[in-house]
Amino acid sequence: MTALKRSRARSLAAASGLALCLALTACNSAADDDSGGSSAGGVNLDDCPDPGAVEKEIKDEITLGYSAPLSGPVAGVVEVSSRGFKARIEAANAAGGINGVPIKIEYLDDAFSPDKAKANVTQFIEKMDVDILNTFGAGQVGAMADDQNAACVPLLYPSSSDPKYLDMKNYPWTVQFLPSASAETAVLVHLIQEKVPDAVVGVAENETASGKAQSEAFQEAAKEAGLEIKLVTSDTDPNAAATALKEAGATVVYHAGVVGTCGAFDTARGRIGYEPELVVAASNCANAAEYLASGDAADGVTILRYYKDPADPALKDDAAVKEYLDALGDADDPSNSITVAGWLQADLLVNTLQQAADSDAGLSQLGIIEAARDQDYASPILIDGIHWLSTSDRPAGVNGFEPISWSTAEKRFVSAGDVVPAK
Repeated sequence: MTALKRSRARSLAAASGLALCLALTACNSAADDDSGGSSAGGVNLDDCPDPGAVEKEIKDEITLGYSAPLSGPVAGVVEVSSRGFKARIEAANAAGGINGVPIKIEYLDDAFSPDKAKANVTQFIEKMDVDILNTFGAGQVGAMADDQNAACVPLLYPSSSDPKYLDMKNYPWTVQFLPSASAETAVLVHLIQEKVPDAVVGVAENETASGKAQSEAFQEAAKEAGLEIKLVTSDTDPNAAATALKEAGATVVYHAGVVGTCGAFDTARGRIGYEPELVVAASNCANAAEYLASGDAADGVTILRYYKDPADPALKDDAAVKEYLDALGDADDPSNSITVAGWLQADLLVNTLQQAADSDAGLSQLGIIEAARDQDYASPILIDGIHWLSTSDRPAGVNGFEPISWSTAEKRFVSAGDVVPAK
């Protein structure tokens, strides 16, 4: 066992205690003070169990501990996402890594269970001594966030949008990937008011933490905009949800869905002949396979996008799309939005690591989190005009969205409007 690993093992109990303290915000008073161990990125090394380990240069390889649902209800979707994620990491390593340091991914299965994700983060930190972490789902982020923040291990670009973890005072070492649910739903509410002025609105809510976070954000955005919601119902039984919304007379439906389960609701609507004037859904409802399976019922479902569509004929000569398609090679359905999102997640990570390596703090956990909190990055795979932004005061995320609608005829999403700035 290396000295660093022994240090991490000895500090696990301290980290667990700090997790509780972080949750109660009692340990963060020093974060408001620029003295002591505060860093430019808004983190406070005085709160870390081993500040020296956090500042130590990473030399041999950068180890990413990924708690992922390799089994369970969304395993298939995660496999699709992983194609893009792994391809981008492989491309970075083939180009020499981060100043010669390769990136290694270590996976542990959490079966989409927050309890297993919590056990995984302990193993990653205590036994595997990873440098950075990732996961899939708001429930998983919630299970991991206290412990990884207490241990000062960056959790970078997990597939989650829960506004709770945008609180940089309590979660300075957590930077989510998916757009803020509040920013995304505010744009969707505006879209509804523009397209269906007299809308009767219903919400189908997935019962996972991700679904509930999206639903709550949408309800708050609707309240602020003066948009009344007639009914909120669970999508656990898609047929019952579709029937309830139809009986409530909802002319517009917001589906706070979770990728892998989104299409079931559209299929149920089609089965009972329920055709609202407009159906909008969370941006993670982007898996083309689900829309294809839903047939005509999915036609016109609208979501928000911020990355390029490799299947768009207008982008056939786009340099970023060419690079992406070359890297994916013979992978199944490389134009799937979920695969593109996986590539973007990894591209953000690679850019962050490179920025850290070139900074005064260097390629260290401190340098990495400071870089993640200091981003103005126009990733080549982002739609032109959209940047990934973050500062020590602004939670990370894209600065705009393009509305897109599923076209059953073209079997892909097509543009449904110009890019809208995120609030």
